[in-house]
Amino acid sequence: MPLKDYTENVERVQRALGRGFAEEPWILNMPGRSIACKIDHLHYLAVMPAFAEQLGRLAGMFPDQVIESLIRTGNFITKGPDRQPAMPLTVSWGGRPVTIRAAFVDADFIDRAVKTYGNLSTPLNLSDLRISSADRERVEAFFADKTPPQGLAYY
Repeated sequence: MPLKDYTENVERVQRALGRGFAEEPWILNMPGRSIACKIDHLHYLAVMPAFAEQLGRLAGMFPDQVIESLIRTGNFITKGPDRQPAMPLTVSWGGRPVTIRAAFVDADFIDRAVKTYGNLSTPLNLSDLRISSADRERVEAFFADKTPPQGLAYY
């Protein structure tokens, strides 16, 4: 059985995300409203399953195809052996903390989408979304052998 090439799916998702952002900029970087927010220069925090569902709708794919493609290409941060990208995290953006199911997305994937297909000349700035410091140890364990979010990603 030949190996599956996920590059085409990722390109399709990236193109759809960029175009979706061009039409509705609030889908990114507006905490409480967006499907993903930039938390440091390397990572976005995506709200799950909304992120996969929205990208699936935009790209004409099933959410599980979006998730598998992003996992297989390293655009979703995962921890072996189950390689599940989502985990519960407590977040805040200036108000009352909220617990959400979240996944970490490689910032380059989203930044390329908005620059290449979303008519944005520069990457998005950091959002106001922050992760609870109480979750930091768990997040860093999840990122074992990878670069974890910077200190500025926490409150």
